[in-house]
Amino acid sequence: MKKYLAPLFLLLSISGLAVAQTPVSFVLKGRLGSDTYRAAPTYVYLRSGRMLDSALIEKGRFELKGAVDEPTKGFLSMRRNMQDMSDYKAVFWLEQGTLVFTSPDSLKNAQVGGTPLTDAWRELWFATEPIAQQRNALKKEFEAATPEHQESLAFRQRQQVRRAALLREEKRIDSAFVRAHPTSFISLTVLNSMSRDPANAALVMTLLPTLSPAAFNHSLAEEIRTKIRQNVLGIKPETALKPGQLAPNFTQATPDGRQVSLSDYRGKYVLVDFWASWCGPCRQENPTVVKAYNAYKSKNFEVLGVSLDEARDRAKWVKAIADDQLPWTQVAELKGWQAKTARAYFVTAIPQNFLVDPAGKIIAMNLRGEELPEALARLLK
Repeated sequence: MKKYLAPLFLLLSISGLAVAQTPVSFVLKGRLGSDTYRAAPTYVYLRSGRMLDSALIEKGRFELKGAVDEPTKGFLSMRRNMQDMSDYKAVFWLEQGTLVFTSPDSLKNAQVGGTPLTDAWRELWFATEPIAQQRNALKKEFEAATPEHQESLAFRQRQQVRRAALLREEKRIDSAFVRAHPTSFISLTVLNSMSRDPANAALVMTLLPTLSPAAFNHSLAEEIRTKIRQNVLGIKPETALKPGQLAPNFTQATPDGRQVSLSDYRGKYVLVDFWASWCGPCRQENPTVVKAYNAYKSKNFEVLGVSLDEARDRAKWVKAIADDQLPWTQVAELKGWQAKTARAYFVTAIPQNFLVDPAGKIIAMNLRGEELPEALARLLK
């Protein structure tokens, strides 16, 4: 048995995400009922990008044990030669715990389960497999058509409409999965895949804050945000706002329609706090900001909340302000990620904040947790 596998993804704990500390032990057990595996010595082969190990099937049973630096997707085959795909099993993860393959006949028909990532991954796979089959049917229909039929406008339009419908359904399933599994790394892999299509940028940026804090702060989540900043929005590190620059001025409306500008706060330290009612990490951060505000509001410090809620969620925005007992001024364009202010500040993830000095210059960014009161303690002695 190879002791370690080459890592593909960052380590996950069963309850969420964590930094890898020790190797993750896995056990694969097979209970196959076919006499095919009893007639002659037969082996099962484990791969994860390459051949890793094998085990003899005895009386329909096999077992593989090992350890990985971090969980990774696996592949079992009854054939050493990868060209022979007559009996295999994919869609599972090598992760902490025991994964069981059970089938009345072949490995290919085995039911797989017993570990968190595999169970979640297969739930998604079964939900989206019909879409994959329909896509394959569309492809075969196109290939079976004559060249003249393929060039037909009506045929191409019909195929395009059906592909678009399948894409919408897949996006709906993926979105529902992410919302239902906020702690799972599988949700991050889904969002990573979705982010490859620029058309999904706004949806991905809306779904990211619905993840648990551990998932939201995971390095893959930051990679997704960086990808969208650079490839979709064209925001390069050298163009983003930095401390020392003047904070872009803006004017937005409060819930009661009053127009408020950032320039109204000149002469004070002000935290420009981007958030939204649907953003779980933002809502969890709010009590910390409230505590800092109450401690320093008498020392020339203010907070200006800037919501990325949309017009349809106006009532939820107002309710969140009341529920979280946010005492400072709140404004919004109610245009979500399309808000001009968000674009002016290169905001592609929330919560995000900018601490602005009395002269209107940015002096700190993304102060989270205890970083905010610590920064204010240094400034406002």
